[in-house]
Amino acid sequence: MKKLKKFILNHILSQNDWMSSRLKKFHNKTILIKISELEFYFKINDQGLLVLAEQKENADASISMSTKSFINQIISKKNKDITIQGDIDLAKEVSEILKKIKWDAEEDLSKIIGDVAANRVGSMSGKFLKESKRAALSIAETFKEYWEEEKPLLAKKTRVQQFLTEIDTVNEDVERLEAKINDLELRILK
Repeated sequence: MKKLKKFILNHILSQNDWMSSRLKKFHNKTILIKISELEFYFKINDQGLLVLAEQKENADASISMSTKSFINQIISKKNKDITIQGDIDLAKEVSEILKKIKWDAEEDLSKIIGDVAANRVGSMSGKFLKESKRAALSIAETFKEYWEEEKPLLAKKTRVQQFLTEIDTVNEDVERLEAKINDLELRILK
């Protein structure tokens, strides 16, 4: 299974040979990409390609993120909650490349079922993924609205701000009352 994963990953990386010109200056350096508990070590070869490293080495740079951050990066291309250590230039370059890397599934599929069929499957898959994403966002928005309006488990930002303003007002009123009590206390003691 490990050899299959390595083959698939190296195959996808080789399909994106455009990255080699950007990585050649980092040849023989290693980078660790850690997604939650999964760790992937890559070595940059002389051609500037990322190659999955067999053994764990001391990485020149590392990019760490949670699974949620990884999914956000894939879906919306947002780099949130990512930790970079070591050679910052290397980590930034690899991070940018990984955002742009794509698997040319149609090319691989065309070798099995032919160009026309692979193109149709690719087109249908794209439409399916686009509609699935739209439907998931719509369902999430519906749940959010339900939890804010019907069964208030979530608070709207305006309601939270209103609540905080009311707390501030009560706090100021208490401070004024306290000052008046202190003032009255001083008058009585005189």
